[in-house]
Amino acid sequence: MLFSVEDIIKERIRPNPTNGFKSYEVRESNSANRQPSIHSDDAMPLSSPTPSTLQPRLSTSPFYTPQVPATPVLASPVPVSPRKQSTSSTLINEATVAAANLDKSRQGTSSSNGYRTIEHLEKGIQQVKDNNFTQELKHEYEHALEVLRQLIKIEQMRNKILRLTQATIAELHSYAKPPEEISTVMKATFLLLGYSNKDLQRWSQIQALLGRLGRNSVKRRCYELNPLEIPMDKAREAKAILRNYDLLRVSEISVGLSVFYNWTMTMIEEREMLLEFQHRIRKTS
Repeated sequence: MLFSVEDIIKERIRPNPTNGFKSYEVRESNSANRQPSIHSDDAMPLSSPTPSTLQPRLSTSPFYTPQVPATPVLASPVPVSPRKQSTSSTLINEATVAAANLDKSRQGTSSSNGYRTIEHLEKGIQQVKDNNFTQELKHEYEHALEVLRQLIKIEQMRNKILRLTQATIAELHSYAKPPEEISTVMKATFLLLGYSNKDLQRWSQIQALLGRLGRNSVKRRCYELNPLEIPMDKAREAKAILRNYDLLRVSEISVGLSVFYNWTMTMIEEREMLLEFQHRIRKTS
């Protein structure tokens, strides 16, 4: 049996007899053909999902890509800029000049060459430092430093000689019978100045040389002496007669005498160093 929508509405909406107004009452009717709603008030229990267990990942073999040998590409030569060539040439030239300067300083055993001077050595050493050639020119550099130290020492001794007053020299000259230290030290001094041993046998001879003035004075002669002018046999003889003396012993006698002793020992050391350099030059030439 079929029902229309209108019949269903009339069945569900009927007039309310207790109300004078036209009203309607909505009633819920149970229909035999009505299916239970899935949206009922009774909650249906939901089953909780079973937690899944993580399975280890299967390793897969890497994708193989055949390697094709690449054709070697020859790099084109990079042209050297003129600026780099100029810089390299400048460094080489500076190294050559520095080496030449130090070598001349080391071999400067002639009083006329002008290389064995404090000014020249300081300039050459500074040039080596500025260009970082201390390792490449280690041998020449060390020799130059050694010579420079010796030349500075000689210059200091010359200044001490120059500061000697005539009164100090006159004090040494005034001895009629001087202590052994005075006669021995002054004999060694005059040996380096070129006097022969026979001219220095007696104190009166040494005393006469101490009394000279002007260009021939002992002070002037010591200040102007070039170590290269000292005969090697005279240097050895002077060193031998001073072997039993030291600066402390001499200083107790006279301050002026200690200056002559220091000067004599310094000049002997310089002469021996020059002789060693001369031997090295002969071996290399």
